[in-house]
Amino acid sequence: MTNPSQLPPIPQQVPAPQPTQVPFPQAPMAQAAPMPSPYGQPQPAQAAPTPTVPAPPMGAAPNAAPGGFPPPPQGQTQMQPPMPSSATPSAATPNYPMPSPEPFGDGGEVALPNIAIQAFCERSETAGSIHEMSRDWRMKRTNLKIFMGGLPAAVDYYHKESTPALILIESGMRGPELFAQLEQLASVCDEGTQVIMIGAANDIKLYRQLLEKGVSDYIVPPFHPLSMIRTISERFTDPEKPFTGRVAAFFGAKGGVGSSTIAHNIAWCLAEVIGQETSLVDLDSSWGTTGLDFAYDATQGLEEALAQPDRLDDTLLDRIMLRHTAKLSILPASGTLDNSPVMKSEAFETVVNSIRKISPLTLLDMPHYWCDWTRTVLTSADDVIITANCDLANLRNTKNLIDHLKAERPNDALPILILNQVGRSKNHEISVKDFGAAVGMDPALVVPFDPDSFFEAANDGKMLTDVKSAATIVNGMNYIATRLKTGQFAAPVENTGKRSGKGKGKAGKGASPKDKGGKSSLFSKLKKRK
Repeated sequence: MTNPSQLPPIPQQVPAPQPTQVPFPQAPMAQAAPMPSPYGQPQPAQAAPTPTVPAPPMGAAPNAAPGGFPPPPQGQTQMQPPMPSSATPSAATPNYPMPSPEPFGDGGEVALPNIAIQAFCERSETAGSIHEMSRDWRMKRTNLKIFMGGLPAAVDYYHKESTPALILIESGMRGPELFAQLEQLASVCDEGTQVIMIGAANDIKLYRQLLEKGVSDYIVPPFHPLSMIRTISERFTDPEKPFTGRVAAFFGAKGGVGSSTIAHNIAWCLAEVIGQETSLVDLDSSWGTTGLDFAYDATQGLEEALAQPDRLDDTLLDRIMLRHTAKLSILPASGTLDNSPVMKSEAFETVVNSIRKISPLTLLDMPHYWCDWTRTVLTSADDVIITANCDLANLRNTKNLIDHLKAERPNDALPILILNQVGRSKNHEISVKDFGAAVGMDPALVVPFDPDSFFEAANDGKMLTDVKSAATIVNGMNYIATRLKTGQFAAPVENTGKRSGKGKGKAGKGASPKDKGGKSSLFSKLKKRK
């Protein structure tokens, strides 16, 4: 590396040694266009991580040729290629529109670790986009600071200050001048610091040269704040456990609206109709009904996981989760009042993130609480499904939930709204059209009032796919299930009316022999106890 004392004079446009950190106004996020739906107006699909390509070696080793940045603490990770030329802005048009984030993908997203990030920008537009990142829930643990002045300001600043875990640098320079400035920056970077370059040229040759010099990634604006967050997330993903599954949280606008029943049946449709590997987690330790709906007399599960979140690993999860079928795993709640419920946000966050690492798609059956941990889980879920009935209290609560989620999740898809038990009171309930207009979004699914089908399924411990009269409702469940799997609303998968048997082994754990064979419901057993 070049000795700092031998550095050439800093150009005149360099700011003072201590660059001024500046705030930037918040800009509204663009919403994706809605997709057509036979069941109602669906919500925009959630964006997905950027496709990645295998990365060249990260940085230069301490004994490598001059010009490389210190190697990061982690091993090999992946790089994001430059943006297509069609997205490259002209130098004469700096006020480019903000693009949409990448399309929906298979993986889910979690909050970034507790790291310091410092950005040195040349243009206010870039600084504004980076500032928007701070509003995202994925950034809640990070310490983000934004400075103006670009690459020269960063070189001058880090002569006197230690470098953070990540530096974002914007520079429009090219050729020898750029690489000379990067060598100066490399000479003052601490070991483990990563650098992401924001440039003006969509040049694959420049991209490769920057990677050879040790730059972690190269981004060409315009970029969506969520795209930049995902690029940063890739830099700090554990290379030994890079997989993160998606999570969908089901929450009722009011108690008794049928959120749990819908969550359970959509989980079944995902696993047995669509063939998606799915996990269903009952987060209501006191009143959870997952055990009842799937005919299990659960005595442990969620409570054991919450009691030992620090010990939660793949082995413990495999022991406490029930393999109901080949594609569906269940973490039930005991549904007893023997223990005080755990209310720590960290415990629930650990449980959910641990399951995400082993399950491609996890459905959370949320209780109707409003506390710190429910807010945390709802905010960090990839999809939120709100179930409501068509009355005034549900309307108020649904609007409050949607407004809250819009504020807390500015870069995520809008929640999916399901109106259940519609037609229960034709003369007095709020119409579907008026309900949607009042809450600001149309429902993705409208489930008619059909007490006979739902009571038959609930009391016999079976799914709606086993109830002949519920065929139309099942098609609607498949419609939502397809959206959760693919990110797109599509024609529902037709219900075949066939139900595969439960899995063997751990699936029967905690259930009576009659329950395993399907000849006696758990409801009948509870009546016998009396």
